[in-house]
Amino acid sequence: MSRLRNQVVLITGASSGFGAATAKGFAREGCKIVLAARRMELLEDLAHEIRALGGEAFPVAVDVTQPAQIEAMVRAAVNQYGWIDILFNNAGFGRLNWFETLDPIKDIQAQIAVDLLGVIWTARAVLPHMYGRRSGHIINMASLAGWVAPPLYTVYSAAKFGVRGFTEALRREAFPFGVKVSAIYPG
Repeated sequence: MSRLRNQVVLITGASSGFGAATAKGFAREGCKIVLAARRMELLEDLAHEIRALGGEAFPVAVDVTQPAQIEAMVRAAVNQYGWIDILFNNAGFGRLNWFETLDPIKDIQAQIAVDLLGVIWTARAVLPHMYGRRSGHIINMASLAGWVAPPLYTVYSAAKFGVRGFTEALRREAFPFGVKVSAIYPG
């Protein structure tokens, strides 16, 4: 039996890519999955797929650039399952282009808001629940672009360097309260 069985896992950016794949993996381990993203129809499809395989999934629409929506998502997850054991902070996107051609709002501001601030705000909303139980694990999706800044990924890299710094600081801050903080660096 998996040691993850019955753990409640909240996944942002769960509608596709790493988020959807991770949701299926945690579901196979017997976890209860809170699927969070903007595209509710994709979350419903994924929840149906997980349930068809015998898993448990609860979809919640959220825009991680909106702190009030993040707070509502966390409340919905806690109301549904009673707690959150694992947060997989995965929502994000990247724009590959010359820096001077990036649109200030939809490319630069949006990437920082989703890739960095969304991670920070979601962790902030979940932490009090984990601290209260003196248990939990926050996993932040970073990138190798948070270690080595490639050309044409200027803003994405800046955000992922920020995720790396945030993760390292929060790891030290949360550890005495029984909460683990990690980052994943694909690439």
